[in-house]
Amino acid sequence: MSEFIKQKQVEGLVSALAEKALDSVVVKKANNLSDVNAASARGNLDVYSKAEVQNLVAGAEDAYSVASITARGALTGLKVSDRVFVTNDGDSKWALYIVTAVTDGKGSTSTFTKVADEDLFTNALSKEAVKSAYESNANTNAFTDAEKTKVGHITVTQAVNLDTIESGLATTTTTANTALTNANAAATAASAAQSTANTARSEASTAQATANTAVSDAADAQTTADTALSKATTAQGAADNAQATADSGVTKANAAQSTANTARTEAAAAQSTANSALTAANARELAFTETVEDFTTISGEGNVPVAVLLTKNIADGFTPLVFFNGIRVKTISYTAGAKNLTFTVPYITEPTDTISVHYASR
Repeated sequence: MSEFIKQKQVEGLVSALAEKALDSVVVKKANNLSDVNAASARGNLDVYSKAEVQNLVAGAEDAYSVASITARGALTGLKVSDRVFVTNDGDSKWALYIVTAVTDGKGSTSTFTKVADEDLFTNALSKEAVKSAYESNANTNAFTDAEKTKVGHITVTQAVNLDTIESGLATTTTTANTALTNANAAATAASAAQSTANTARSEASTAQATANTAVSDAADAQTTADTALSKATTAQGAADNAQATADSGVTKANAAQSTANTARTEAAAAQSTANSALTAANARELAFTETVEDFTTISGEGNVPVAVLLTKNIADGFTPLVFFNGIRVKTISYTAGAKNLTFTVPYITEPTDTISVHYASR
């Protein structure tokens, strides 16, 4: 984009300089002022031509010629339009005056207008004077050698419509700005989506850990149930043996029957215990609530356990997480089923610090 703009700026400069460089609007040094209209230049400079000055000087010399301004004042018999040539106009140079008003014909009471002097005649058509007069015109500027050198480095092979270029640039800029806005919006949405994904991943990891714990508890309950069933099987065998012994005597039979009944009762109790453990294990897998509590105004010394009292009991099988100003604390102490918890950090805990506790409760 920037290179394209630079190219168009250069093309604009070429066009502007090309207009300035037209032969009809510039004075070329190499022509030694031959391309200047002398009559127009004299009119713009408000000066006489050499011939006009010479005629004025000749006429003045035929009229009055004095040595100084003082001598001009001593003249008499003057009339309007008389010319007075002064050899020393006060700067050791000549000057030519014309009488524009008289009172009594004396030079001391007459009004004079200077029509020429030595400086004006000498500098009338100097290159500096012509340059100054030319550039004093409206919308007229010098075409310098430096600008000519710059134009010489540029080649234009076809017409350039600056309005079309400007319109195209405006459209391109609008399109680019719209694309940038859309890109920023997409980046913001992607960032939000990434944050949501990270949160979901963390929650899934926590849920997986909870599920693993529940599965382990269920496995322990199943083992207990298997043990109880084994005992029941053994008791049933004992009952069968007792029944066989009962065939040899009523007393032994009654005793065996009692033993069998007792074993059967124990087996039923064991089966019930196993069923309760399995039910508890199944309920334990889901019956918990994740809680987050933030604490401030807590004070404590570094490397000394700091106590925190939670609003709920810590569920068995879950490890609480403690964050100190967003940093996870490694050293914590707690009791499952209780609300008390302590944490230890190597620096002082101040009331302005934020302690965040993440735990599960039932």
